Formats: sequence, C-alpha cells, structure tokens
Amino acid sequence: MAVISRLTCFSVMMSLICFATLVSAQSADRAQNLFACENGFNSCDRSVLTQTDKNEVMAAKHKQNISDCKSAWTSCDRSTLSAADLAQVAIAVHQTMISDCWSGLRSCDYSKLTASEAAGVAVAENQRNISDCWNGWSSCNLSKLSASELSEVTVAEHRRNVSQCWDGWATCDRSKLSATELSAVIVADHQRNYTACAGGYMPCDHAALTSAEAGSLAPESKTVPR
Repeated sequence: MAVISRLTCFSVMMSLICFATLVSAQSADRAQNLFACENGFNSCDRSVLTQTDKNEVMAAKHKQNISDCKSAWTSCDRSTLSAADLAQVAIAVHQTMISDCWSGLRSCDYSKLTASEAAGVAVAENQRNISDCWNGWSSCNLSKLSASELSEVTVAEHRRNVSQCWDGWATCDRSKLSATELSAVIVADHQRNYTACAGGYMPCDHAALTSAEAGSLAPESKTVPR
C-alpha cells in the first residue's frame, strides 16, 4: 500500500508539473502573439486573440497612430483621432516646426509662428549665421552682420588664415599676412621642411636646409629621392 501511495503521489506531482509547464508555455505563446499583433508583425494570429487581447491591440495601434501623426509620418490616419488626440498632435507638430526653424534644418514658415516665436527664431538664425561666418563656411551671409559682428568675423578670418599658413595648408593666403606674421610663417615652413627631411618624409627640400641642418641628418636621410 505504501508503494502504491508513493506512486500515486509521484503521478499526481508529475501531472501538476506538466500542467504548469503547459500553462507557462501557452502564456508565453499568448504574450508573444499579442506583442506581434500590437506591433503589426506578420506572425500575428488574430484568430487566437481574446476580446481583452483585441482591446489591447486596438489601444496599442491607436497610440502608435497618434505617435505617427505627431511625427507627420505618411502612416498617420487622422480620421481615427478624437478631438483631444488632434489637439495633442497639433501641439507636437507646431513644436517640431519651431525646433526645425531654430536649427535651420528646413525652410521656416514664419506665418505659422507667433510673434514671440518668430523673434526667437530670428535670433537663432542670426547666431547661426555669425557662427558660420566665424568658421568660414559657405553658408555665411556677410550682408546680415552688423558692423561689430563683421569686424569680429574679419579678425577670426585673419587668425584662421595665419593658422593655415603656419600649418602649410594650400588654402593659406600669404598676401594677407603682416610682415611679422610672414616672417614667423617662413620660420615654421623651414622647421617643417627640416623635420620632414630628418624623418625621411616627403616633401623634403634638401636645398632649403642650412649646412648645419644638412650635416645633422642621418646618412639615409641625406639621399635625395629621384
């Protein structure tokens, strides 16, 4: 009897384990299918959805549609939105437009801005233009700069040219350098040439080296490439 009792208990326990495993697997499958349906995946099987599941799917799709409309995506369906939803969308679209106007990503439609918004965008546009001019970018519009801003940009442009000449860039305009700046650039040119020759780099102009500099080079660096 004891053996039979133990076998019976073992059988019941295994049945419970199998049942729990089956329920867990079914629950996982349901959650996976629900996720697929909520996100519009092809793996969605609507035939196994409960009414609660269908309500959740509808709510998820409605939420996604609101998001699509706020982002002005072509997938937006405004016909399914309530008045409150449309109000949210209108606010989001307007805020995105203001952000785009501030950043200059798109052409700005000032007619859709309030007076204060337009004033803020104008300030942002001016600051962006000043920055473009400071950096020497082609988008710079010098005609929009004030006298003081133009003066500051001219100083920045001169400093940028001096730096380019110091570094030996092809964009360097030596005609715009002062006598002192040109003298310093010539020294930098000479030092750069010596460093190139000493390291065996190109371009190296051995003829531009002094006798002492040429004599200090390692034998393999003294060979003039043909």
